[in-house]
Amino acid sequence: MTLTLKQASRRLEQLCQAEHLNVFEHHNGVGRVVIPVLTEHVHTALDDGPAEQYEFFRARATHAHALNADFHICHNQVSVTVCHVTQTVKFGPGGQLIMGRRGIGLGPSLMATVIKWLHSKKIPTYSIEPGDLSRVDATTEGERLQRNRFYTAFGFSLWTTFTSERGLDVVDGHFGAVNVGCLTVPDRYQNRLRTWQAFENALGDERLEGVKNLAELKDIDRWISGKAWLSRLLLNFLKWPLPFRTRHKHPLKPWEVTPENTMTENLSVKQ
Repeated sequence: MTLTLKQASRRLEQLCQAEHLNVFEHHNGVGRVVIPVLTEHVHTALDDGPAEQYEFFRARATHAHALNADFHICHNQVSVTVCHVTQTVKFGPGGQLIMGRRGIGLGPSLMATVIKWLHSKKIPTYSIEPGDLSRVDATTEGERLQRNRFYTAFGFSLWTTFTSERGLDVVDGHFGAVNVGCLTVPDRYQNRLRTWQAFENALGDERLEGVKNLAELKDIDRWISGKAWLSRLLLNFLKWPLPFRTRHKHPLKPWEVTPENTMTENLSVKQ
């Protein structure tokens, strides 16, 4: 029995192996939100088919409302199934791409990751099976335009089966492209994900800088405390932006740099 790409996809996603851990970051107006993104891949045969007939690749992000898990069964992910015998490709899951958090650029980042992987396979002539547009993302005109612009930005075409609607006007229809070579990744989505290693290194540098800054503030607090009201009056006159704290009177945490060491390091750098 010949499997459809949709059937193959359901079986391959059970066989895929975790490949890389990445990080997606965005600002919510208050602070930085970090969302882990996992890429998974498998290249194998199914049943009695030729060796390595199918490939499956998926990029999926953690979902805050997944049931007893970090990842949702179908949301917050973009996948692609490739058949090297029929030279066809199908996007998933199930053709419908649904993001649990919209408007933050997560969906485009996942799609960009999948398309860049497809380009790395050097299969520009492989045809693309149509996928279904999600009605969930088109309950209002604004949401419909946002959904349709998402697909067209990557080179997909949009159409309906029984009406003449095309492109941005499509409400309930399909997305697809002639072949993989028609798909592109806009510059604004090229580097939205960072590897976990790069993120961890940057986070360590930020923490070290924060620890040094805290040590310097404790030095200032100690000086203010020793000078009492006169020093506070002087700082108020100079419009010192931070209120006086007694940080230096609290025991140092194990990870804190001592103020003396910090000041010595700063003097050494200046010299």
